[in-house]
Amino acid sequence: MSSSAEGSSHDPVDDAERSVARRESNDAWAATSLLISGVLVWGGVGYLVSLWLGSPLFTMAGLLVGTATALYGIWFRYGRS
Repeated sequence: MSSSAEGSSHDPVDDAERSVARRESNDAWAATSLLISGVLVWGGVGYLVSLWLGSPLFTMAGLLVGTATALYGIWFRYGRS
């Protein structure tokens, strides 16, 4: 019986605020995961090329390319109006 009493005080403004907060939180986590995955993927590719060619320079290049690519992806998805 108490659930019907709680359900009667339904406030659409609170629901809208929670929805916006949830969406902003999801966007933040998506941007963070995009940055981490870009660095890991391209850093891993650079590491494998470094092992193959015997030069540690490619690991750093892979990390830089991964960071730049991820930041561009974040800007493209969330930074434009």
